[in-house]
Amino acid sequence: MEKHENLRLPLKQESVKVHTEGHFSAGLLWGILISIPLWISLIGWFMTFSR
Repeated sequence: MEKHENLRLPLKQESVKVHTEGHFSAGLLWGILISIPLWISLIGWFMTFSR
């Protein structure tokens, strides 16, 4: 029984690692996708104020 429990631990740790990396890459992707329209709108505001 102990051997079976010891085999489970590394698998759980690996799955947690992959899960957090997935969340980080998804957050980074959403951050980039959200920031693109913000940068475009900032450039548009600067262009209207510079006229």
